[in-house]
Amino acid sequence: MEIRRLHANLNDFNDGVFEISGDEFNYAVKVLRQKQGFSVIVNVGDGYDYIGIITEIKKDRLCVKVSEKVENPATPKNKITLYQGSCKLGKNDFIVQKAVELGVSSIVFFTSDFVVEKDVNLERLNKIAKEALKQCDRADEVTVELSTFDNAVNAAINRVFFCCGIVSGSIVSRSVSSRSVSSRSVSSRSIGLGGFFLGSTGKHG
Repeated sequence: MEIRRLHANLNDFNDGVFEISGDEFNYAVKVLRQKQGFSVIVNVGDGYDYIGIITEIKKDRLCVKVSEKVENPATPKNKITLYQGSCKLGKNDFIVQKAVELGVSSIVFFTSDFVVEKDVNLERLNKIAKEALKQCDRADEVTVELSTFDNAVNAAINRVFFCCGIVSGSIVSRSVSSRSVSSRSVSSRSIGLGGFFLGSTGKHG
């Protein structure tokens, strides 16, 4: 039987036992049909797997007795941020799911002069990110935020980023240091920017 993953808050971990309630409890009991005695893996976003057994299922919560804490091998070592122009027609959902599966640690949707979809449902996208984490067995956290294009570029302090977009019908890409760019030198008017990956210089890529 496949061992399922559940998300919890580290504050709910006391004396070696997780108490899981709310949406995650409903997901575990009503969707996954978890029962007392089933083995599960609990993740709290710290990069570790808390392996245990469901010891009790109450009306609104379940208890997991942890027997082992191990480092999660699927958690990315490098921290990568994806800055992505907000897309319409529900494409943001797909972008979040695939970005998490590819190992991105943070996703920032930005608005600009050429972005049509400016209403970004962050609550929904963060839920999609959490579900994608379970699907690819990761044990860290992925945050989804909203920014403007200028703030996105200015956030790249002492970083290296890779940008990709469309110029005259052709796909172009380049890697540059943020020390040489600003929101004035890289604008949403000069390139049809789709998004860029961001990591600390040297240590991460």
